[in-house]
Amino acid sequence: MSLRSTLTLALLALLCGCYHSEQVDLVVHNATIHTMDETGTTTQAMAVRDGRIVEMGPEREIMNRYQAENTVDAAKLHVYPGFIDGHCHFLGYGLNLQKLDLIGTKSWDEVLERLQRFAEAHPDREWLIGRGWDQNDWSTKDLPDNVRLNALFPDRPVLLQRVDGHAAVVNQAAMDRVGLDPDADIEGGLLERKDGRPTGLLLDNAVTVFQGIFDQADEATKRQALLDAQSDCLAAGLTMVCDAGLDTNTIDLIERMHAEGVLKIRVYAMVTDAPANLARYARTGPLLTDRLFVRSIKVYGDGALGSRGALLKEPYTDQPGHLGLQLASEAHFRDVAAWCREHGFQMNTHCIGDSANALLLSVYGDALAGATDLRWRIEHAQVVDPPDLGHFAEHGIIPSVQPTHATSDGPWAEERLGPERIAHAYAFETLRRQLGLIALGTDFPVEPIEPLGTFRSAVFRQDADGRPVDGYMPEEALSPGDALRGMTIWNAVATFTEEDLGTLEPGKWADFVILDHDLEQVDATALARTRVKDTYIAGEAVR
Repeated sequence: MSLRSTLTLALLALLCGCYHSEQVDLVVHNATIHTMDETGTTTQAMAVRDGRIVEMGPEREIMNRYQAENTVDAAKLHVYPGFIDGHCHFLGYGLNLQKLDLIGTKSWDEVLERLQRFAEAHPDREWLIGRGWDQNDWSTKDLPDNVRLNALFPDRPVLLQRVDGHAAVVNQAAMDRVGLDPDADIEGGLLERKDGRPTGLLLDNAVTVFQGIFDQADEATKRQALLDAQSDCLAAGLTMVCDAGLDTNTIDLIERMHAEGVLKIRVYAMVTDAPANLARYARTGPLLTDRLFVRSIKVYGDGALGSRGALLKEPYTDQPGHLGLQLASEAHFRDVAAWCREHGFQMNTHCIGDSANALLLSVYGDALAGATDLRWRIEHAQVVDPPDLGHFAEHGIIPSVQPTHATSDGPWAEERLGPERIAHAYAFETLRRQLGLIALGTDFPVEPIEPLGTFRSAVFRQDADGRPVDGYMPEEALSPGDALRGMTIWNAVATFTEEDLGTLEPGKWADFVILDHDLEQVDATALARTRVKDTYIAGEAVR
């Protein structure tokens, strides 16, 4: 046998020995995989073992090397890291599915019509609870009162929350049931009165007087709510959600449901700043598992712009003399900040108005005292006065925004703020430039569970109906790449999970979503046709 023949046989033997030599659980191939790594690598195939990515590379290289129990032909579709919602209300969304849905109502008359049908369909419910009305969608944009509610339901308590949860209308029976004193002063809240009579309209902390109603949900109710919310999130391509405000009992339930295997989605839980919650985590410290991350505290600085509860430096343009509401004292904010520094927790504060943003940026700066990688966050950052912008970069504070708020609020926001302030509102690109990153979410159920809607509003600055045609304040649009990073790796950074999540790279969890369009190449029309085909968490098909 010649030397050439001998070498050829040896080479063939070597190749045969390498062919399908490694066993894995999953191979995804024939794909366009957008890794979202630092160099923007795109590849064709990846191998997954024990829920983590083993290797990525060209089609034949991966197919020849690995034998898989499950092989997925992606048919040239586009694979992205699993989407992360940077700010939402996961449990709240699920619980809302059990309430009267008032989203899309076009008048107070329609709200009452839906309420009457709901009451007839649920005669066994003691409380009639609904959410989703928005007076800005009505031809008459006045906030409602309870005159007709009292007439329709003189004895059955009713609570109807605005879409943002920062305002509600209750009837007299509801106020009587909780013992609400109509003459009480509520710090950070407002019970509207007309001619000395309470109208039933509650703002911000006045709504929390009724929080006990929601806290009474039993474990079976919460379990179903979490499963219902998970189903809709997975269908939308979400593999992790950041729930902006949970109590310890709910967090414990989520941990149990993860352990049982019924809850798959990863949850970054922001703990509400109630004293009992802080006492619990002062004893235990952060809780970090593969799917549950508890290392942040949620605080409310002010209310919402739509109900004029956002705290402004100067009065509302459409309500002279009114500045909005500060929902806690500065001393409280400073106490929570000191607690977070002492116990190693991230502080995440709801700030919408320019005054609230200025106050909390100052509180953060004092508490951080030069530390720039603790990743404290301002949630919403809707109206930031230009002189205050530099504090984000100075203190390493992450802006966490919800692009669909811009396109939802756009038709009426200037009425609230006037032409000068509106120029500094919903300024996502300006905020991104402060640190070179921005966290993106939806705030669902305030907005729909739609990561693709987040992308649309961030990039095209349009709502689902394509309005406005030229985009709302298009100079503040994010690039397609930055919008994707805001939904993946930058949200991982904002949750301290970037070593495991946010990009598709060897060693990281195989959390990914398969889409039928390339998000970095679509126009607004193609984006409207884009669909989520499959969602995977730790290499498991969950949708």
